[in-house]
Amino acid sequence: RPPGHSNQSDSLHNLASDLYARFEKRGILSDLDEAIDLDRAALALCPPGHPNRSDSLNNLAIDLHARFQQRGVLSDLDEAIDLDQAALALCPPGHSNRSDSLNNLAIDLYTRFKQRGVMSDLDEAIDLDRAALALCPPDHSNQSDFLNNLAIHLYARFQQRGVLSDLDEAIDLDQAALALRPPGHSNRSDSLNSLAADLYVRFEERGVLSDLDEAIDLDRAALALCPPGHSNHSNSLNSLAIHLYARFEQRGVLSDLDEAIDLDQAALALRPPGHSNRSDSLNNLAVDLYVRFEQRGVLFDLDEAIDLDRAALALLPPGHFNHSNSLNSLAIHLYARFQQRGVLSDLDEAIDLDQAALALRPPGHSNRSDSLNNLAVDLYARFEQRGVMSDLHEAIDLDRAALALRPPGHFNRSNSLNSLAIHLYARFQQRGVLSDLDEAIDLDRAALALHPPGHSNQSDSLNNLASDLCVRFEERGVLFDLDEAIDLDRAALALRPPGHSNRSHSLNNLAIHLYAKFEQ
Repeated sequence: RPPGHSNQSDSLHNLASDLYARFEKRGILSDLDEAIDLDRAALALCPPGHPNRSDSLNNLAIDLHARFQQRGVLSDLDEAIDLDQAALALCPPGHSNRSDSLNNLAIDLYTRFKQRGVMSDLDEAIDLDRAALALCPPDHSNQSDFLNNLAIHLYARFQQRGVLSDLDEAIDLDQAALALRPPGHSNRSDSLNSLAADLYVRFEERGVLSDLDEAIDLDRAALALCPPGHSNHSNSLNSLAIHLYARFEQRGVLSDLDEAIDLDQAALALRPPGHSNRSDSLNNLAVDLYVRFEQRGVLFDLDEAIDLDRAALALLPPGHFNHSNSLNSLAIHLYARFQQRGVLSDLDEAIDLDQAALALRPPGHSNRSDSLNNLAVDLYARFEQRGVMSDLHEAIDLDRAALALRPPGHFNRSNSLNSLAIHLYARFQQRGVLSDLDEAIDLDRAALALHPPGHSNQSDSLNNLASDLCVRFEERGVLFDLDEAIDLDRAALALRPPGHSNRSHSLNNLAIHLYAKFEQ
């Protein structure tokens, strides 16, 4: 079928499809590149008005999305979205392919949201999902897929905005999709994994351990359906590892953490150099080893975590959508090693990495507040070591910027209040400006209000406010501050019974403040 032949575009696409299929089997990127070139040529033969134009637009979009997943070049994803939008415009209401076009565009917009953090992409993806699902009656062959996609996207929005109705709806959709995928269904393991993920998040919100236990049971069921050799075996290993790690955090049973690490190592072994998900496995194993270091204090685990972080970062060069996350993880672990060994080069490198991560999270990025907070913490630590006031000033400015991104109702607001209070108190100690101390106390009060009785951090908030009030008493001599500090000390001590790691600290603070009152 030479140029000019009426069926040349079909031949081009057929060859492209075969190359794409071979790429999916063997992972050879040159096959995918050639498929894209062929689909471009086929599209050029289907100008506006051609009956096959929407199909050609869709085919090229799929190829570009696949290449983005391999190389992380955002221009491929942006082009795929443009092609999806053009294809959807050619599938008006009533068109047989409209639901597929809605679904494809939703997937690509969601993928771009994950890279750039722009909420409008996620909101649009959800609207498209709902429209696609509305076109699928209960017995439609794609209904379970569309239910699953909407659930995934609602879950992502919940993670950003914290609206529980999004999470509840996602769980309902996951359960509906699972019911349509009985034992023997090719996608049952996917539904098991999705429902497990959402139940895990609900556990994080409501603290009901039965949700977490059910998530782990679902993970194990999914893993049983993905034995060694299955294309999703490594993903199932990874999901179970994440949830076991979470259960370890709740119950402190080290066997859960050890099993999570074993699963991470097994997943990494299935993702050798060149595998598209190798960087994810390197990162996950690094995180779990870091946590085990925090539990057992074995520096080998921390050193290995840092080596894994470096290997992951090498696979995520500048321009890759996960580059900022990898920079952040390595920074956290280097800061931890600095705290153990006191080697300032680790702290300096952590700060450089934090700054690089922040530069990749501009205003509007969903993770910008985290980067601001991390950099502030590390700069404050360097100030404590070297005494350079510019580090402390910058830390405070970063704290203020992070707090502005965490308004009332944000789940990390109390952390930002506490961090800014600590750093303002430190500046007061250096310069003696009472307005810094007054502001620190106001922030302490605001943090305490977010840590009501029963909150795991209430004793820390009580202690911080008591300490700052006592210092203000020393400056101004107002007995009310000292009396309040003593009341707060007593409340903190009551939350730290015999055996608590911070009980001696509370006893000491209360003794100091009672002695100060005696002297009055």
